[in-house]
Amino acid sequence: MSERSGEVALSFSAKIKEEIFQGRPARKPHYRAFCYGLLLFGRRFEPQGIEAATEHPAVSKLCGWAIRDAVGARPSLSEQKTLRGQPLYTVELSDPQLCERLLASFGHAPGRINRELIEGESFPAFLAGAFLVCGTASEPAKSYHMELLPPGGGLADLLFEELSLAGYPPKSSVRRGETVLYFKESEQIEDLLTMMGAPHCSLELMETKVYKDLRNRANRATNCETANIDKLVRAASQQLADIALLRKTGALLSLPAPAQSVAALREQYPDASLSELSGYAGLSRSGVNHRLRQIAQAARRLREGEEQS
Repeated sequence: MSERSGEVALSFSAKIKEEIFQGRPARKPHYRAFCYGLLLFGRRFEPQGIEAATEHPAVSKLCGWAIRDAVGARPSLSEQKTLRGQPLYTVELSDPQLCERLLASFGHAPGRINRELIEGESFPAFLAGAFLVCGTASEPAKSYHMELLPPGGGLADLLFEELSLAGYPPKSSVRRGETVLYFKESEQIEDLLTMMGAPHCSLELMETKVYKDLRNRANRATNCETANIDKLVRAASQQLADIALLRKTGALLSLPAPAQSVAALREQYPDASLSELSGYAGLSRSGVNHRLRQIAQAARRLREGEEQS
């Protein structure tokens, strides 16, 4: 909760639905498609009753307005608590005559979907309405996941077909006996949000993705640098141990003068990298590395001789 405003921060799903609510279509053909998706994908849409349930008050208002605009009657609105303690708003029209009039106003009948309000230019508005009542999206900072849970297998098949025709085939799974359609590719989710009328949320997802990519690159670079430092420390420690053994036994004096010079530099600069040692020695990296190998070979021969004796 914000200390300054006292308002609870909206979830990403709530932000999407609020943006769709604010930018809902005004032109009649698209508004009808929008309302059709909103009511069709609610809890019930049949002559015996029309019902939609939502945790978002703005969505419940839209459902009420859609019913009022279609039949000139106000539906009932009730409020309950979910298991999580969140308010659940239920919009219901129970009069069979009004329900039949409402279905007829959308050209809908049991077993017959009005595809004119679904396909072509109407699809974005229809999808936006459907998402408001059966869609959710994860917080982009945690994962890229958007899903739709249609109230029935037939509507799931319909939505799968239309999304695939639009170029966004969803993945599907079954959860508690219900078909779930979902997307995990961030680019698909960005496009769908823009299509449904939530471009600001699409931009937020893009910005979050860029931030996460940059952070991951920085972490990889840091891990790589740490690994290189560890490798350098281990190599320098071994070199110092070899030099100490050769100096203790007097075997260092038997090495060529350039190797003795590099050994002295390694003792003087125990933390120096190979590049830094080459600068101090006035030699190339390969030249310094060659002399360090001479030191390592001499120390190895000395240890092997001690083991044999």
